[in-house]
Amino acid sequence: MQIKLDDVVDALEKTNVDTQFYYYIPEERIVFFDNPDDDEYLEAFNNNQLISLPSNSQKQDYQLMKDFIEEKADGEAKEWLIEAIKGTGAFRRFRSTLDRFNITHLWYEYKNEAYERLAMDWCEYHGIEYYFDIPHKSDQSDEEETVIIPKKENDYRIIQINKDNYYGLAYLVKDFRKVLAKLKNSESDFDEDDALDELKYYLDNNYPIYVVSEGGRFIGYCVCRIVDDCIWLESIYVIPEKRRKGVAGLLFEKAQEVSKEYNNDTLYINVHPNNHDMLYFLKANDYDVLNLIEIRKKYQDEDPGTTYTIDGHEYKY
Repeated sequence: MQIKLDDVVDALEKTNVDTQFYYYIPEERIVFFDNPDDDEYLEAFNNNQLISLPSNSQKQDYQLMKDFIEEKADGEAKEWLIEAIKGTGAFRRFRSTLDRFNITHLWYEYKNEAYERLAMDWCEYHGIEYYFDIPHKSDQSDEEETVIIPKKENDYRIIQINKDNYYGLAYLVKDFRKVLAKLKNSESDFDEDDALDELKYYLDNNYPIYVVSEGGRFIGYCVCRIVDDCIWLESIYVIPEKRRKGVAGLLFEKAQEVSKEYNNDTLYINVHPNNHDMLYFLKANDYDVLNLIEIRKKYQDEDPGTTYTIDGHEYKY
């Protein structure tokens, strides 16, 4: 999922008590429905294809005015603005007072920066990758063209997943299941619907789930399973191009924080014996104590291709 940040900011500008905008997932664009009984709206809503943009109350424009007065105004202008926002008609009086002291432009700059931060936070929370663009004239032509300005790389944020924002994580869960299948020399038909079901199960059972977001793009996640106050690292996965860049470390540290909240000195982790990258990662984090060996019979028609020896005992895998 992707969106131009200016489109989110523009929608926030237009949002009021009677207007609500949505991100339409199939077309990766912002839409507005003026009739909640509209068939197109109802179909998209029932199919979980809409993500609400921040509402009018979430914009907190009144608090924004108070913050502006405190941070940007001074002298007589500040005194007048403080009085202007008292009681009904505060927005109208606030704007008139800005004009009186010729500082309206400062307010719009301040508000736009605040809306941009809110738009970024919203994108990060929902796993919607955002980008900037600016008009640009090339050396060969006087005509303006759009140049996409990417986010800063390695600008990571950790976000907790809940029932409002789990949809954006489905593609990572799907990829993780496919990777696990390859470790056992098999293929997985695990799809995004299966991934959503898995995430719903975790959330229904209160498993803490965390993601690392880079510019709104979810690039790694972990799931903690709580069993009798013991914390198991159920899953941890980072997309290939972001490995060895500190992402797994952030997730692992978060999982260990969850474990400490339950007065544990360690996480408990099941690892495929041929998942060498994970084994090296764990050892680098002082996880080198073998806890249990899980053993089973061979599945029907299964042909394990690897043999491991532990304390003189051979096991197939």
